[in-house]
Amino acid sequence: MFPKRLRQDPRVLALTLVITFISGANFFSILMFWPTQAFNVYGHDPVGVGIRGIPVGFSILTGACLVLYLISALKGQIRLLLVVSSILMTAGCGALAYAEQDNLHKLWGILILAGLGIGGIVVPASIITTIICPDDLIATVTALTLAIRVIGGSIGYTVYYNVFVNKFIPAATYHIGGFMALKLNITSVEIITDAIKLTGASLLGPIAELPGVTGVPGAYEGIVLAGQLAYAEAYKYVYYTSIAFGSVSIVAACFMGDIGKYMDDHVAVVM
Repeated sequence: MFPKRLRQDPRVLALTLVITFISGANFFSILMFWPTQAFNVYGHDPVGVGIRGIPVGFSILTGACLVLYLISALKGQIRLLLVVSSILMTAGCGALAYAEQDNLHKLWGILILAGLGIGGIVVPASIITTIICPDDLIATVTALTLAIRVIGGSIGYTVYYNVFVNKFIPAATYHIGGFMALKLNITSVEIITDAIKLTGASLLGPIAELPGVTGVPGAYEGIVLAGQLAYAEAYKYVYYTSIAFGSVSIVAACFMGDIGKYMDDHVAVVM
């Protein structure tokens, strides 16, 4: 399926695929978790959720375009570009652990930083592999990089989700259960469990209908706030975990070689 002729430059190819795998894992930490965090921690307004995702999308696009331009401008000296992009990706994703329920305004720069790093890795890594492979295998190596990125993202998401669930349940029990028991004098384990389950499923409406909550001023709002605090606490560990993946990408990028000898004026396919 993957011919040996792909390995014209074995070191660059291997390290690029490693970085592709890791960038997939880091990319999924934002792709899969930031939209849900923007929803669960900062409010369910659909317009607001959309606005919170804008910095990520545009910064990924900007990072990809910038690094692709610099690959040509620097004539294939990709080591520095990938090291810087990996550092930005790792630092940005990890710094999202700073997010709290009340500091959204401080996260815009962090989101842009993470997006620039991810954009500087995700697309350029695929382009690099197409440059160093034989012309007739461009489609093959493109499929390979896409597959590796998705596999890396899937593994990363599995790890992140397990970390998230294992942190969210205790946090929700502490914040939601504590509020209901201490502030609302609700001691029924069943009712508290229902509130936690509804919060975990992002179904806030039915919480207002729970016994002991209906008709009590501030009860519903307090439970929602407690849930937001629990979510904010749990999401931190997703981004902490992403640092481990990003560190591997930084190390791999440090050993990357240049691809200048493969960058000439020949055209792979004449239409």
